[in-house]
Amino acid sequence: MTGHSGFRRSLFAATFLLPLAGAPAFAQEMDETIIVVGARVPVPESEVTSAVTVLDEDEIELRGPILSDALRAIPGLAVSRSGPAGSLTDVRLRGSEANHVLILIDGIEASVPLTGGFNFSQAPSHGVSRVEVLRGEQSALWGSDAIGGVINILTNPGTRETSVSGFAEAGSFETWRTGASLSGTRGSLSGGVSANAYSTEGIDAAGLGGEEDGFDLRSLSAAGTLGLSPGISVEGAARLTGYTTEYDSDSDFDGRLDQTLNETGGLRHGARLAVIAEPGAVLLPWRSEVSLSVMADEMENSNAGTFTGETEARRWQAYYQGTLEFTRAGADHRLTVLAEHESERFAAFSGPGAGDNQVRELSNDAFAFDYGATAGRLSLHASARHDWNDQFDDATTWRIGAAYAFDALDGRIRASFGEGVKNPGIYELYGFFPGSFTGNPDLQPERSRGGEIGWDQFFGDTLRLGVTAFAATLENEIYTDFAAFPSTARNRATESERNGVELEGEWTPSAGLAVRGHVTLLDSEENGTPEIRRPDRLASVSVIWSPEASPFSAGVSADYTGEQIDTDFGTFTDVTLPAYTLVSGRLGYELNEHVALYVRGDNLLDEDYQDVVGYAAPGRGLYFGLRLAN
Repeated sequence: MTGHSGFRRSLFAATFLLPLAGAPAFAQEMDETIIVVGARVPVPESEVTSAVTVLDEDEIELRGPILSDALRAIPGLAVSRSGPAGSLTDVRLRGSEANHVLILIDGIEASVPLTGGFNFSQAPSHGVSRVEVLRGEQSALWGSDAIGGVINILTNPGTRETSVSGFAEAGSFETWRTGASLSGTRGSLSGGVSANAYSTEGIDAAGLGGEEDGFDLRSLSAAGTLGLSPGISVEGAARLTGYTTEYDSDSDFDGRLDQTLNETGGLRHGARLAVIAEPGAVLLPWRSEVSLSVMADEMENSNAGTFTGETEARRWQAYYQGTLEFTRAGADHRLTVLAEHESERFAAFSGPGAGDNQVRELSNDAFAFDYGATAGRLSLHASARHDWNDQFDDATTWRIGAAYAFDALDGRIRASFGEGVKNPGIYELYGFFPGSFTGNPDLQPERSRGGEIGWDQFFGDTLRLGVTAFAATLENEIYTDFAAFPSTARNRATESERNGVELEGEWTPSAGLAVRGHVTLLDSEENGTPEIRRPDRLASVSVIWSPEASPFSAGVSADYTGEQIDTDFGTFTDVTLPAYTLVSGRLGYELNEHVALYVRGDNLLDEDYQDVVGYAAPGRGLYFGLRLAN
């Protein structure tokens, strides 16, 4: 791989900012694109009836070291970061809560059992080869957490030839990062491994001109497939992430950040092992998969070097699924059945006799089926799932969808409708913060019902456009009741309504130029009142230029976040945060086939913005780097 050949590979994935959207995965030719999370087994994107978008490696790298910035290119997805790099970073899909989005990394469920959410500040972009975002209620396929959708992160793809690469970078805010990757195939083993280190002194999170709040991140990941015998293979993945985050806190509880020396150090690790037998390999006429995965998160907090508490959370997940494919009545059919068990454990310790010291466990079992049928230009999809919970009422979720291709128009219509569920997190159930918060073990799961309809339009191989309209209703929404003392979590008696339109597309006018973009219009209200941290408008455009005959490559992106409501906890009133646009850019020069130089910039317009009231955000940053490849 040459210094900027990764840019060339992603040209086909860029899109054009027009009244377009909801177009499915456009990273490759439509009849070649495979979506991993569109069903319980990978399927062609033409069979996926929900809106799905794919980002490839170059679109991801364009926006910098943290993956959440690349996700701004996804229609309907809003990023909310509480301060500088390393701060809590949430994503919301179609107006959902942050913990309503299921995150998978190489098949491992990555959300932390404590909150049910995932902090994207601890997800580096290096080593990520592809991101799939499936929108809408997907609990029937993937269980609790998938109310807003699923984000599937894939790393370390195997390559036919051995590939070795590395990079080093330094720049603003005393920032440096470095990384290396190795991938290849040897015999029946194919896969890759990547390592990444990132450090920044950052800025003052409180915005008061005090000490800077730094961040350090280290990650190591590996994934691969080993063929054991004809028709039988083993898939494996492992990931280790360590981080240290400095931050300011509200030490006097007046709703404003103070200059403090708080620090959190954490270690997150996960692994997955799956054995897959193709039809006939073990005397069964269907494809079988047995999978076991574990995720663990350990975190320790301190203030001015004094220990203030630690938590440990673990999740074990095991499942068997069998998939039978057959042809009947002129149609191709696919039926998958799933049996799954999941257990979660959480422990907290803040010193001998502390009120929040506790150990809690939750578990659930599930049975599900996923059915797909394709007959000519028509595709049908139906899935259902039943969960037996040890803590809550059992839940049944479902989803149905259909798509039809109009060859004469070179377009496709698709529609889907379903129901999703989100179980309360352990902190919402049992959390405790002295004098401030206590959990509510009587909480019930949140439930969302919604649907979408979309049109995808193709103009040869150069221009693709689409539009998706969606609407959803959320019941039993979990919120923090600050009117009680101490505050606690409760289920709302009223409903939350979310609806909007996503416009998406891509344009590749030449082999060396690609443009990608989206516009999202969103209305998210709870009992008629706008919900916080849901921008009313989102937009993004990126342009990637990488001609084969030139040593130069370049890319630029602009990501717009519209006005949004947030709560000012100093006055307990809602305020409106202004809209902002983040512009990123990258310019590369290939010295030879093995060495390339580049310069990149973040927030090039030096926007003064906030995603959360009271938390400052970094200004303009410039970085210089070197890439090496075999």
